[in-house]
Amino acid sequence: MAAAKTLNTQYIKNVKNAPAFGLKDKIGYMCGDLGFNTLQVIVNSYLMLFCVNILEMDAVHFAAIVFICKALDALNDTFIGRTVDRRLPTKNGKMKPYLLWFSIPYAIFTLILFFNVHAMPYMAKVAWVLIVYFIWGIVGTFINVPYGAMSNIITTNQIERTELSNFRSIGSFVASMGTTTIAPLLLFDQNNDPVASRFILLSVVLGVFCTVCLVLAHTLIHERVLVEDVQTSEQGEKIHYLQVAKSFLHNRVMIAVVSSYVIAKLFVQPVSTLNQYVFMTYFQDTSRLAMASLTTLIPMLLGMVLLKPLVKRFGKKNLVTWPLLGAAVLYAFTMILPIGPTEWIICQTLASAFTTCMNLLLWSLIADAVDYQAYLTGQRNDGTVYATITFIVFFAASASTSVIALLLEAVGYDASLGSMGQLAGVPERIKMLGGAWPMIGIILTFICFKFIYNISDERMKQISEELRRKSEETEERILNGKE
Repeated sequence: MAAAKTLNTQYIKNVKNAPAFGLKDKIGYMCGDLGFNTLQVIVNSYLMLFCVNILEMDAVHFAAIVFICKALDALNDTFIGRTVDRRLPTKNGKMKPYLLWFSIPYAIFTLILFFNVHAMPYMAKVAWVLIVYFIWGIVGTFINVPYGAMSNIITTNQIERTELSNFRSIGSFVASMGTTTIAPLLLFDQNNDPVASRFILLSVVLGVFCTVCLVLAHTLIHERVLVEDVQTSEQGEKIHYLQVAKSFLHNRVMIAVVSSYVIAKLFVQPVSTLNQYVFMTYFQDTSRLAMASLTTLIPMLLGMVLLKPLVKRFGKKNLVTWPLLGAAVLYAFTMILPIGPTEWIICQTLASAFTTCMNLLLWSLIADAVDYQAYLTGQRNDGTVYATITFIVFFAASASTSVIALLLEAVGYDASLGSMGQLAGVPERIKMLGGAWPMIGIILTFICFKFIYNISDERMKQISEELRRKSEETEERILNGKE
């Protein structure tokens, strides 16, 4: 007990004496998302292609694997969230150590996912992918839950959180753009069909890159806000996961933000996956996939520069709401109009511009929702809260792959016919799907922010400031021996 108390005191002193929030924190948080999402993107965007086209698994069976694994992840996320909340912090922090401990296992299991087990009996292949994918999800959650929870203990300042969210979104975007730009150039042969051995090479390179990024994040980030329930493990108290989950129902900020994130994962994130099949079958030119990814860099770069003044001028809520209507119109154009690959890329680039503020501000909004949760409940169980968010969002992200597999099956796509041998009408239906699916998601996201999100920016600032003062008071009580 005495050792635990000393450990808590060391942690609190480090929190209290942490240097002022600055560029290192922003770069470190960007590196965390850059590394973690690099491997998330390759799995979410290309595992279906690998399993269906290389391992020759039925798309419906692959969809079932993803659904089963994410259903089992409910138990996994609950356990990990509680573990993070109840574990006593070390001198390096409460959340940061997980980035170091699980970076290499995460890279290794990503590599194993892309082992070519085509020669196995069919059911053995299905079992292999099921088991490895499930373990990969467990390891990833041990990184993602504490990493997400860190945003609330790095800073409580709303402008600094906006910058932190900006840099995190940049990391996520660069991970997505880099992977979806490099992968098509490497994975496909001259007939626009994927090559098995190239998936391993890409996994090794990106795995090393991910590990380096997570180590940098651990090194550069500082935790500055005391997690108030730091003595929970010491006193043997339990975090009631179901109570936390139920309390979400009273938090309209949380409902709106998480719902919009889920919708983005289900409808907008699959754009890169759908583009693979649109360019393979309709345009029959996978070399343009790299350009489709690179052009979205332009609005993101502009957003990085303009986000801070735009937030000060219009507020976060307005910036993540009204521009979405422009994106919905552009995706409708790609669905309806008989356009070529250049026009397709232009429309998607402009649509990306209209969703840039939402993408850059998303993690700031999640941090606000978690603060509002702490304000409503009087408890700071950030790990459990983020575990709940992670389960919902990651389930949606992986379910999106299952949904796309089922939709491709529904429109008649047959992987055995190759990219150029699809039946008449199938490429056209895939092209319509590529525009309609993200358009539906954008409209639903607009509804979330317009009609459900109910807290003004000014009120959220007051709530975060109140929580900051409460944290400082707790620090003083513990350091002065009054706890």
